[in-house]
Amino acid sequence: MRLATSQFYNSNTSSMTRLQIESNETLQQLATGKRINTTADDPVASIALENLNQQDERLSQYQNNITLANNRLSQQESRVGEYEDLLMSLRDKILQSNDGALDDSAREALALDLEEGLNSIIALGNTQDENGNYVFAGYQSDVKPFVTDANGDVTYLGDEGRRSSQVAEGISVQVSESGQTLFMDANTGSGDYSADYANATMNGDFFVESADIIDPSLPAIDGIELTFGDDGSGVRTVTATDDQGNVLLPTQPFDASQPMVIAGREIAISGSPEDGDSVTLSHQPTTDVFSSVQSAIDLLRSPNGLEGNNAQAEFAQILTDFDGAQEAASVVRAESGNYLSSLDTFQAQHESMELVNATAKSSLEDLDYAAAITKFEQQSLALNAVTQSFAQIQSVSLFNYI
Repeated sequence: MRLATSQFYNSNTSSMTRLQIESNETLQQLATGKRINTTADDPVASIALENLNQQDERLSQYQNNITLANNRLSQQESRVGEYEDLLMSLRDKILQSNDGALDDSAREALALDLEEGLNSIIALGNTQDENGNYVFAGYQSDVKPFVTDANGDVTYLGDEGRRSSQVAEGISVQVSESGQTLFMDANTGSGDYSADYANATMNGDFFVESADIIDPSLPAIDGIELTFGDDGSGVRTVTATDDQGNVLLPTQPFDASQPMVIAGREIAISGSPEDGDSVTLSHQPTTDVFSSVQSAIDLLRSPNGLEGNNAQAEFAQILTDFDGAQEAASVVRAESGNYLSSLDTFQAQHESMELVNATAKSSLEDLDYAAAITKFEQQSLALNAVTQSFAQIQSVSLFNYI
């Protein structure tokens, strides 16, 4: 068979080029320690590696989110813990104030202590994180949430937003609580209605233990006035009207041992009201801690202090409202602890998944060095053989035999 010189050159050049490329690929694998450096090395395994890398990126993002969530929740839990301690301290001072032996200067000293505590609560409510964001402002993290007006009333300027962070596929964890929930929406001690003892007529000693809505399907009632009387034979009676003067409960005997059901409201009163006594209940299911503390301060600074049935009833209501504030703080702190615990669980799951992915990626892309070195040596020998034979044959000429 006749072999053209050009065909000979092309064939040998192609072989050397192919062997050189294969040798370089093996050399690159040895340099990187990876079996797959380009998609062409193993298309099927490359797709699997890409999926694993994308999953690792998501896991990394989740872990970053968990770190940030841990920081926020830890700070929140710490501040709420301080708030709980402060509430307990203030409650103790309020209890101390109910001492008939206290003179005006002693009551004023307690009032000043309560004012200091009130300012401390405001400062806690305006806590900022390391980036200057307000922790308890809801979504309005750049707005100072609690401000005091000229009358000394505290107003909340944040919203009810609760920030959350995605910590796993389809799972988000709440990382903040709004100041509305923590400081402004504590349950009142008496339930859905609060009594106005300051303006009540209280010749007798009585207290509204609870006033709850038991049938929400009935029309709303903003205010209920209870008036106590005498049927003429020494039997205590009670009449209930709404804030428009409409009769809700016709006059009937009053029994402190049994709650009254009035237009879908259940009202329990303890003590012994006297003829002519009256008290107004306003629909107020929640109260803010700032008002509760300020009410205690105002009561201490009133001319008669805690003397009299009205003051004692108001004092008792302040304490029950404080209990509601403490309960709200305890709930938020417990939730923060639960969220922190769940973050630890997700963190452990992600770390475990990263190990699984690392093992899978290693099996797909890690190089078998012994096999690769053997392969490289074989490729080098083949390349040298082709190169040498090409050089020898290339030097042969017909003129050498003439």
